[in-house]
Amino acid sequence: MGKKEENKALPFEVERGFNALPTAVSEYYVRHPKFTPATERIYRYLLQRYNAEFGYAWPSWSVIINECNVSRGTVSSSLDSLEHLGLIERIKFEKEGDWDNNGYRFNKPIEDEREFYRKFGDELAKKYRKDMEDTSELNELERWF
Repeated sequence: MGKKEENKALPFEVERGFNALPTAVSEYYVRHPKFTPATERIYRYLLQRYNAEFGYAWPSWSVIINECNVSRGTVSSSLDSLEHLGLIERIKFEKEGDWDNNGYRFNKPIEDEREFYRKFGDELAKKYRKDMEDTSELNELERWF
């Protein structure tokens, strides 16, 4: 028997593993108004369900609803947001007389902050313009757009 590998990703040992979230998602995408906490929860869950052999995840909506403790409307809006942000693509599976289901393919998140702002800057500006009262903060943000 070999020596047990030391866990370097977490400051403690876990028996059941952990879910990784790309750093760019937790640094940039969380700024986007469509990337809500529920959207992050569903994205994290889909990543957990990713099957490398097939190249996608395919949990049913009822499983997502139950496992993430969210409503059907939240699943719908979160999946729309994840597609809008380019983080996932939905694959429609249809079986005649049986069940229909979606698969979820993952896209690499934008890792360059300037590129992220070039793509989503207008949407971010609308959110922050409404939220910011200090014009110096607004001017700082607008330099990205």
